[in-house]
Amino acid sequence: MLICWGLNIAEVFLGFSFVSFEKDKIPMPAVVLIGGIGLLQLVYILPLYFMFRRKGKTATAIGLVVAACFTALLSSACWFGR
Repeated sequence: MLICWGLNIAEVFLGFSFVSFEKDKIPMPAVVLIGGIGLLQLVYILPLYFMFRRKGKTATAIGLVVAACFTALLSSACWFGR
């Protein structure tokens, strides 16, 4: 779970690196990286999942899936809970 959440935090920091506080506009890469974290994490979680499954570390692979589902659930609650 820590692997997944560490990568999620890195993704959010990457998204904030695109934000320039001098303008009133937020660039599209920042919106996509920060706002779409629930879906974009599939890009780096699925390869890690298959890698850990291939190495026989099924507990780590399942932990990645659980953490990714938890992140997606919280993200969707924030987007659709209004």
